[in-house]
Amino acid sequence: MTDTAAFPLRFFVQLCSDNTAFEAHLARRVSLNMNEVRKSLEDSKGLEIIVFTRHLVIVRIGRAEATLSRDGRMLVRRVANETEATQLVEQMLSIILKSIVKR
Repeated sequence: MTDTAAFPLRFFVQLCSDNTAFEAHLARRVSLNMNEVRKSLEDSKGLEIIVFTRHLVIVRIGRAEATLSRDGRMLVRRVANETEATQLVEQMLSIILKSIVKR
């Protein structure tokens, strides 16, 4: 399990019980405005929104996929290891944090 204390928003990454994906969860509770999340993700280059609902968004970055829930939990698939999953989570959270700060 990776603990990212150095990142502005602390989160943890661990392998899911079925060993096919990594789960990331924030250290504190949040409630994301999914419409704002969608806007910030649409403005970002290098990713594609596959599915959007008011409860979750599924994004493809390269060959990896991330499912982001309104409560900040993330499921990361199609990555080689925990380090790659952590980098993807940091990238996603950075995009989301920028949109929150500038609005």
